[in-house]
Amino acid sequence: MKLKILNILSGISFFISSACLLSIPFLDLKEGFTIVTYILAGLFWCGLISGFVLQIILAKLCRRLPVIKNNKRILRIIGIAFLILLVVMIPVIIFFNDNRFVLPINLFLVLLSVEAYFVIRRMGRLNEYERIHKNG
Repeated sequence: MKLKILNILSGISFFISSACLLSIPFLDLKEGFTIVTYILAGLFWCGLISGFVLQIILAKLCRRLPVIKNNKRILRIIGIAFLILLVVMIPVIIFFNDNRFVLPINLFLVLLSVEAYFVIRRMGRLNEYERIHKNG
């Protein structure tokens, strides 16, 4: 149960990090960086680093857990979405570089799909471990 909570906290950290990218178009950067800009940058990096640290801790703790196969469909969908978004990001950078909304939204979706992949994969292993110990 504690491992699931760590995984959920990791997902929340990753979401906060990704959500900070959505605020970029609404920042007024013409007069320089404001306090809000620094707060959002701090939230982005704190969320990203804490999410990765929690996933590394969970990876070390979950080494002995069985690898499961039933989450593959969901993980495959998320992986395909990530690849599509990554491929779409290149034309977005080239053709829509003057649009301040398209690139941050695409970056948000790319980052969120990668982070969701790891959180869902880890949650599947934790659910399988919990199911085995309840039945066994």
